[in-house]
Amino acid sequence: MMRASLDLADICQPPVLLRLRRLAALALLGGCAAACAQSVSLVGSFGDKALLVIDGAAPKAVAAGQSQQGVKVVRVGDSSAVVSVGGQQQELRVGASPVNLAGKGPASTVLQALPNGQFVTEGRINGKLVRMMVDTGATMVSLSRAQAAQLGLSLQGGRPMSVHTANGVVQATEILLSSVRVGTIERREVPAVIQDSSLPIVLLGMSFLKHLDLRHDADQLTLTARN
Repeated sequence: MMRASLDLADICQPPVLLRLRRLAALALLGGCAAACAQSVSLVGSFGDKALLVIDGAAPKAVAAGQSQQGVKVVRVGDSSAVVSVGGQQQELRVGASPVNLAGKGPASTVLQALPNGQFVTEGRINGKLVRMMVDTGATMVSLSRAQAAQLGLSLQGGRPMSVHTANGVVQATEILLSSVRVGTIERREVPAVIQDSSLPIVLLGMSFLKHLDLRHDADQLTLTARN
């Protein structure tokens, strides 16, 4: 007959202790896999509370010094917050892409679709903050001359070319960007075209996206760097 509990004498035996320790360790690992955050972004702040979106779920208000799914809020600013995960601190900014917290493995970031279905995010070109729209139909990262000037990009030594746009053929210059970063994903020496025509937003084209795996799920787009 199976016993419902273990006697104290049984528990003191080394083999049983070893099995119990293993079971406890597995339970802890399983709990972390289910509860530990994989990504986090900041959507707002009020007082000493940060409004966090963890793993794409509904925003949660977390006060400084408090934790949610392994994400501890260290301090909160007007439009930023510093969080700590696994002892490592990470600065979050309102409007920035979600930060990957998975640790090991390829860098990944999740974008949320706008009501019109487009995926727009803040990123960095040569270290400078810029707003971008994902465009798999664009051969390269594309900017207008005005946007390039704002970012301090030089067209000197660039290759003149013609590009086909929705408004027809326009003149452009192909250059090489030192770096393009979206969330935790960064690529260096990325080809880009600077168009003579106006563009309302920087287009994040295939010269950057071809190095990533894209997974579209409802109103979310997950970008994952390839190893």
